[in-house]
Parts: sequence; structure tokens; C-alpha cells
Amino acid sequence: MATVSTISERLRERILREGPISFSEFMEAALYDPEEGYYARRAAIGEPGDFVTSPAVSAAFAATLARRFAREAAALEGPVDFVEVGAGDGRFLKDFGARVAAEDPELAARVRWTAVERASRGRDSLARIALPGPLRVLAGPADLAPASVRGWIFSNELFDALPVVRLVGAAEGPRERRVGLADGAFAWTERPADPSWVGHLASFRVALIPGQVAEIAPAAPTLYGALARALARGSLVTFDYGHRAATLYHPLARPSGTLAVHSGGRRGGDPLARPGEVDLSAHVNWDALVRAGESEGLATRGVFRQGTFLAEGGIFDFAANDREKWRAFRLIDPEGMGEELSVLIQTR
Repeated sequence: MATVSTISERLRERILREGPISFSEFMEAALYDPEEGYYARRAAIGEPGDFVTSPAVSAAFAATLARRFAREAAALEGPVDFVEVGAGDGRFLKDFGARVAAEDPELAARVRWTAVERASRGRDSLARIALPGPLRVLAGPADLAPASVRGWIFSNELFDALPVVRLVGAAEGPRERRVGLADGAFAWTERPADPSWVGHLASFRVALIPGQVAEIAPAAPTLYGALARALARGSLVTFDYGHRAATLYHPLARPSGTLAVHSGGRRGGDPLARPGEVDLSAHVNWDALVRAGESEGLATRGVFRQGTFLAEGGIFDFAANDREKWRAFRLIDPEGMGEELSVLIQTR
């Protein structure tokens, strides 16, 4: 029987054959390889896992959003859509659906439920969750037809998991940090940055100083634009770690960029060391998504800190005891998730 090569082996063979590759290509394989990528075979999300997300901290997150969705959807006649992109194993969707049914049973009966999930492991889990109505499970945003959604398109920590290009400022001009080999191990190497990446940063009035590292997610505006085109009427609601461009690329605030490794509940480590075994992420440039949505005709309602948004939505209404109140507080903590995470809302 033939031996199946690992991600690391395949990446090494490619580098030996083609030369150093973009970190975005390395990250794509590490996270999304269909057989051995992080999201295909482990994706340990939750308190005992590699990292924790808001839906995993407290069901009050989904409940607070369900209340807002119910209020907005009440103004729509006929079928109403709720689409979650990057739905994972369905934890959020299950809690959200239960709360919509509790808030407004008549509305729940009108909702058309859709989950978009790239990983086959996640799609298998989604097929088994209980919702107030049938769930359509799609493999990618391309399966969402233009102008087909009346309601919400929602995501949580979707864009910070998109592959990124890494740049570093230099006196002679920005350089791209690529992935090569040194004594058989993955190692950083550099070459002059593609002018398109420099132009991308310049479009946000960003110029890297020597030594400053920054990331760009090439697929982010394309993905966001596709979701915007799918929205006929309603809201595009996007939660993630991110900043406006002036803050994200400030040389004093983030001189080393935002690329992060998550493993065993801790943040830190070499992003090249264990492809497929650890989570990798980088903060979102909110201005790039705002621009992509507005170019498709959406109106920007704002970028809001998660803590403020959830507190104003009445998150503690869904905390029945002290334990649940403490978990809800974690989501609005100004020294934690409440400040670190934001939500971009655009509407049509």
C-alpha cells in the first residue's frame, strides 16, 4: 500500500521543486488541506481546545443576536433567510435557532436556514443539528446565488482565518516574506514585494517603515464582495478580530503584524513549525471589507466593539445564574473579548 505523504512533506517537495512559496500558500495548505489541514482533521475549538470563540463561551452570544435578528426580520414579509458562513460544527446555529423560536415562533416558521462550511467534517456535523426548519448546507459562498438572501448573512471569526501574505518594510522598499527551507526545516526568506501589495497598502494610506511587518489577506475583499452580492435585502453581520487600516498597520502599535499561532489554549509559537497541527490567524482590515461591501451597493452602519454591541443588545437578559453571568461578561470584558473583537454591519 502506498504511503500517503504529509502536508509537511508535500510542502517541502514543492519548495524544492519551485523555490520559496508565499506564506499565503503555506497557510492555505496548513489550514485547509482537505485531508490533513487543521480544519479538516482537528479544529479543536472550545475551552479545552486550541482556542475559544464567542459562541463556545456562552449561548448568550447567539441569543443576543437572535433577538436583534427577530426584530429586524419582523419587517420582512414572506420567507426570511439566515445564512451562517463558516458554520463549523453548528454550535452557534443551534443556539441561535432555538432562541429565534423562543422569541418569535411565527418568524421561526418563516426562516430559511443555510449553513456554509468548507470542511467536510463540519458539514457532517451540521447535517445532524436540530433547527426550527430544514437546513441547507453549502460547501462554499459561490453556492449562494446573487440577490438570493433576504435577511442576514452572518459570520464569526471567518475572515481572520483567511490566508495572508506577509510583508516587511525595508529602506529599498517593502519585501515579501516567503517560506523556504533551511537544513530541511521551513524558514523565512525574502524577495521584493509585488507592486500590487504595496499599492494595496498605499490605497489605505499605509507605508511600512523599515522592519515593520504586516499581513494582507488577498481573498478577503473577494469573499466579502461575493457575500454582499448574495444579499438582496437585510444585513451582512461580520464578527472578527480586526481594526481599521490606520490602527491595524500603525508602526508603533503592531510593529510585528498580527499573525498568531493557537495551540492548547495558548497563543504563540512558530507559524512554520507544525502545519496542519495548529491554528493560524491574522487580524482583519475592516476598511478593506467596508470598501468591498460599499462597492457592491451596501450601506455601512458601522464597526462596533463586541462588548458595546452585546451589552446594548441586552446580553445579560440571557444569563440565568451567576455562572452564566460570568460567561456572558467574558464576551463584553473591556480587557478581553469585548474590546478585541468587533462587528461590521452593512445593509441593503
